[in-house]
Amino acid sequence: MANRRRPTVSLVRTGYKPAATAPALPSEGKGEPIKIEPWGPTNQQPQEIVRIVYDSGTAEMCLTRLAQFIGGKGFASEATAKAKANPQQTFNQLLAEAKHYAAMGIGVSLAVRYTFGGEPAEVYVVETDVLRREKNGPRWVHNYQLAKGKMPAGDNRVYLGYDPVASADDIAEEVLAAALRDEYWGHLYYSFEKRVARNQYAVPGYYAAKEDLESDAELSRYDRKTLKNGFFPDSILKVVGSKYNDEPDPDWVPGEGQTDEHRPYITSPDMDALRTTVKDLKGSSTEASVMILVADKAEEMPEIDMIDKGPNSKGLTDMTARIEGKVYRRMGVPPVLCGVAEPGVLGSNQQIVNSIKLFGLVVEPARALITEPLQQWFPHLDFTVAPLDPVDYIDPAVLAKMTDDEIRAIRGLPPIEKPQDTESEKLLKALNSLSPIIATKVLDRMSDEQILGLVGLEPSAKPKPKPNA
Repeated sequence: MANRRRPTVSLVRTGYKPAATAPALPSEGKGEPIKIEPWGPTNQQPQEIVRIVYDSGTAEMCLTRLAQFIGGKGFASEATAKAKANPQQTFNQLLAEAKHYAAMGIGVSLAVRYTFGGEPAEVYVVETDVLRREKNGPRWVHNYQLAKGKMPAGDNRVYLGYDPVASADDIAEEVLAAALRDEYWGHLYYSFEKRVARNQYAVPGYYAAKEDLESDAELSRYDRKTLKNGFFPDSILKVVGSKYNDEPDPDWVPGEGQTDEHRPYITSPDMDALRTTVKDLKGSSTEASVMILVADKAEEMPEIDMIDKGPNSKGLTDMTARIEGKVYRRMGVPPVLCGVAEPGVLGSNQQIVNSIKLFGLVVEPARALITEPLQQWFPHLDFTVAPLDPVDYIDPAVLAKMTDDEIRAIRGLPPIEKPQDTESEKLLKALNSLSPIIATKVLDRMSDEQILGLVGLEPSAKPKPKPNA
């Protein structure tokens, strides 16, 4: 094997062994102002995506379940699972962090830190939502203040761009130059699926239906508002008589500039007694509410028309189910995997099977955003993920209505092989398919032994001849 060129300056000025050591992480960002490619019209698209998902309970449940299936049970190889990705994390722990960015659909950002000899030594997950691409340049800028809609240059952390075809010598030169400036955070690999007009940053497919996710959040807010501020008296008490009216306070003393018009009113003793009685009757700890209407005369009693909220409530219930179903579809997660067991939402058994198969088409590409870069950097390790069993997440009541073959299909297994029919069984099926007249004619042409064999009986044994005396 040819000896790789070693930059002498790296040995002289740093004292490190180039082939074995990565530079220390910088203490802080250097605050270099860099022009960036904005992510969305206001450079806040990932922040909006995160907000929309976390505001919607249904969408967040989908995100959680999708992340669980992306991460599976961790890496199948124990050696890979326990190997150190960086000084703080094993590869399993790295996967547990990266899977949430893959599930969110905004891309996975991994920073690989090379040794002074240009060999990959460490890998970290970088927060994608606060990462931006350098305008007309290969570098990437990380800034936590982007979460607040700001990007002060003093908080910039600059990553070098990852080049998959760069030689180890070229990488070693970049590492050395950045390390001498105390700016080597790593080479960043932004892993996402490029689409038409979306080749700078990832935009998840469900973002096109963000109104559905926002509607799901608004329904929850409406329910809370209704419960908190709604008018729900348990009963209405009507009392007639002037003795229940509020009375002028006889003990009030007017202040400077006040007249009798400023005299306050106090609750009448009769009304106080009535309220005490009502409170005693309904109990001190009950949440029941009683509305009291007061009038001097019966004909002056105000009328209250209560609106029947039944139809409106049913309409909201139907709307909630419809919107939740749309969110599940947009996120690509079958509702059956999120604990939903209502037949009207799940569809037929075959639809359940098909939806879980389609779910695999969401999980596998998202998982590859993590495993493929790792495989490039560490080809000697096996980054196969041990998958979860979807059947474990399906409600038992739903599973009880599914056939063995349908359950096997969910697990990606072929149907159970059915035993082949015997010749007699094939003949019986053929006879059953014929009209009775034709079937009778066929039977008339059959021997007794054939008919007995058809029904699974042995012909009677012929009597043995007696021996001669």
